[in-house]
Amino acid sequence: MIEIRTATEADWPAMYAQDVHAFGSPFEAEAAPLIRRTLDLDRFVVARDTTDDALVGVAGSFDLTLTVPGGAQLDAPGVTWVSVAPSHRRIGVLRKMLDELHSRYRAAGNAVAILTASEGTIYERFGYGVATYVDEVTIARRTARLRDPLPGPLRTRITEGAAAREAVEELYRRWHAATPGSASAEQFWELFHADPEWARWGGSARRFLLHPDGYVTYRVDEKDRAELEDVKALTAEAAADLWQTVLGLDTFDEVLVDLPPDHPLREMLMDPRSVKVTGRKDRLWLAFLDVPAALEARTYETDGDVVLGVDGTAYRLTVTGGVARCRATDEAPSVALTGPTLAGLYLGAVAPSTMARAGRIEGDFGALSLFRTDRQPELGTSF
Repeated sequence: MIEIRTATEADWPAMYAQDVHAFGSPFEAEAAPLIRRTLDLDRFVVARDTTDDALVGVAGSFDLTLTVPGGAQLDAPGVTWVSVAPSHRRIGVLRKMLDELHSRYRAAGNAVAILTASEGTIYERFGYGVATYVDEVTIARRTARLRDPLPGPLRTRITEGAAAREAVEELYRRWHAATPGSASAEQFWELFHADPEWARWGGSARRFLLHPDGYVTYRVDEKDRAELEDVKALTAEAAADLWQTVLGLDTFDEVLVDLPPDHPLREMLMDPRSVKVTGRKDRLWLAFLDVPAALEARTYETDGDVVLGVDGTAYRLTVTGGVARCRATDEAPSVALTGPTLAGLYLGAVAPSTMARAGRIEGDFGALSLFRTDRQPELGTSF
């Protein structure tokens, strides 16, 4: 028999060992206390096999906020540390854990839950769909020059120590408030600033470039390339200043960075061939716990009125002046889709027409055009 219950401190050693085995993490023993401080065990469940009390599953969440189009910030559990022992796969352990967590989130009034996935085929059956993407980009630094370079001196500065830590935290809070698709990061700053060797994945210590309205963090990788971890800019001027600084790092031939698919960098450069997209990957996954609350939380660029069917339940969504009202209804829907498909539309990652061409929308997909946004959503952190 499998027992699902809230994790306790006594479970922690087995939880940590389970995570290391599940993900092949190269964590040293000294990593455990630092990682433990990022977790609230009251937000975690464990699965134990009552025949021998072995821990066979772990799942939990961080207490995060998610910015949606229009600037509202939803309380959004960031599901994390999800794993099942290989001895107990495909017997419903994962479903039991996620059902328990989702029940708790609904009771707490959460409209959505979010996660980042280690595999792309696990979470759709639990209601999650991809809500943000990033492009993996390689920049040929020696040929990349801004179309409209700023006159020197630039405002970006190399910064270290406490000054960098304080500035980055405040800049990220501002960026999170302004960026749809982004998640809060307060729980991760201690680990971020500690920058232990085991968290560098072969790269150098983290380096900081700070502007009053943005920042870049990067490492030097094993091939002597600059690998940008963060590029956060609050204004177009800050973005240009930061990119001009990055492109002036003369030591490096190549710069690697993950950017949202509609990032303007290519259009900022004289030579568009200096930017090469080498891949695209999913980042944020989202599940609806309360469809009306989630749809009412964001704003819309166009007004409209549509009855949509989501996983067999009909909702009337009425948008007036960009503000939505959504209620369950007995009316027949004019368009139908699944929760995971709606997740792709919710923050603006995927156009309704694209989902329709993929066969994921039935009916009048044009009625869903009100979900379109003027920019791609961006997660901005990892959890």
